[in-house]
Amino acid sequence: MFIPVCENNLWHVHVVNFAAGRVEILSSLPLRRGNNISAAMRRLSMTLHKALHAYRIHMDADVSSFVHVQPHLLQQLNGSDCGVLILKFMEFWNGATLTTSVAEDKTNMYRLQLVLQLVLNERNSVRDTIMVACHL
Repeated sequence: MFIPVCENNLWHVHVVNFAAGRVEILSSLPLRRGNNISAAMRRLSMTLHKALHAYRIHMDADVSSFVHVQPHLLQQLNGSDCGVLILKFMEFWNGATLTTSVAEDKTNMYRLQLVLQLVLNERNSVRDTIMVACHL
């Protein structure tokens, strides 16, 4: 289960593997260890518990007791690429590693791909208007 998290203007994603009792924290910056992660995990546990019970799924969702690891991934060079990079991390994460490398020098291309995917998506209700306005 991928759970995007924004703390202190930094986006990272928690990948919760219930079967393995493990949470990988995919981030383009090193996270501070200690109280911040454990507090986030307590909030995450409570939220997951409520969501599962709302759908009548009764299971122990105390992820605060899971093993937490932060795999070594590409580290961003500025303060603004974290959102784009976590989207790529989620796209390429296979549960153990990235299946495709993510490169800092490709962030502009990643942004352009994201815009195109959003604008050209068949569920975008203004796609045709945008296409006409852009003479496409």
